[in-house]
Amino acid sequence: MRYSEINGTKISSLGFGMMRLPLDTQGEIDFQQGFEMVDFAIKNGINYFDTAYMYHHGKSEPFVKKALSERYDRTEFLLTSKLPTWLCHSKAEAEEKLKEQLERCGVDYFDFYLLHSVDEETWDNIEKNNMGEVMAEAKKKGLVKHIGASFHCGPVLLRKVLETYGDILEFIQLQINYLDWDFINAKELYQIAEEFNKPVIIMEPLRGGMLSKVPGANARKVLNKLIEAKNLSYTDLALGWVDSLPQVVITLSGMSNLEQMKENITFFSKPEGLSKEDVNIINEAAASLSNELFIPCTKCNYCQDCPKGIHIPEVFEQYNEAAAKDFHYIWGSLSQNYKKLTPSAKECIACGLCEKSCPQHLKIIDLLKEVENKFDYLETIGE
Repeated sequence: MRYSEINGTKISSLGFGMMRLPLDTQGEIDFQQGFEMVDFAIKNGINYFDTAYMYHHGKSEPFVKKALSERYDRTEFLLTSKLPTWLCHSKAEAEEKLKEQLERCGVDYFDFYLLHSVDEETWDNIEKNNMGEVMAEAKKKGLVKHIGASFHCGPVLLRKVLETYGDILEFIQLQINYLDWDFINAKELYQIAEEFNKPVIIMEPLRGGMLSKVPGANARKVLNKLIEAKNLSYTDLALGWVDSLPQVVITLSGMSNLEQMKENITFFSKPEGLSKEDVNIINEAAASLSNELFIPCTKCNYCQDCPKGIHIPEVFEQYNEAAAKDFHYIWGSLSQNYKKLTPSAKECIACGLCEKSCPQHLKIIDLLKEVENKFDYLETIGE
């Protein structure tokens, strides 16, 4: 395992993100599989574990207590959680939330603690309720060792936050991957991190698993030559691309099974990552993929509170998979597979809750209409 550091703390370059833990047949966290993954991670050099108050509907932090805190010495792992800024409406509430999170995780302190999901909608609440002060005081009390923030915002706000709280924020967490680099504003966000000399923790390096599949025929053609030459996978290329960025110290992977973990650990256990030439080839594929890909959903599930119960990420995933097949599938019917998704996009009542929650700021209502119209057309022509 390769390692880096933040202010003297040694950290595995691969972090275990606990937002997509394995599930049982009832849709609950599978503790047995989860324990196996935690054990394998620690045995193979991962020491950075990342959770949050709302992950798995609030059950990820209690899982941490059972899987890590009650089974390992506190010195054997680094634990990260995040203050749910949108749930706190006073400084006192924020302080109580931190206390609750420590208890849920079964620890006396967090090694790393972040303001969670800072964006243009949450920022006013963060400032109004002095959450930066809460973080700084928590560090003085020894309740947290290192302070940071995760961002789902534009460059203007990121710069403003770092200008305001750059003295207390030791690191920042950004969504960066080779598709988003130019497709959205990831490159500019990263450059701001460089300007302020902030270590960067990467989230969504695989774009919710999308870059493990690469839903674009032309992009796959470009990458396949590299894969064959270097004996790598699509996943390796995506992880290696973000790992090649000098400011990056940790790449988080939301691993859902032991096979994914083994693949990721194998890559990060190699002495070196990708070469400059490798990165250039991936950039070429990214340019092609951005033209092929229509809906850049990361499957973060922040839109899960749809009042009609529409599984929006699954709807978009079906669409992207169909697009990757040029909307023609010789072994089956795309439209019939889509019909298996219930409720479907046509159930949308345009309430807007999903759009307010989307960190990607997607126009979900319009996109759902586009998806429904496309699959209606596919059914008409027999695809």
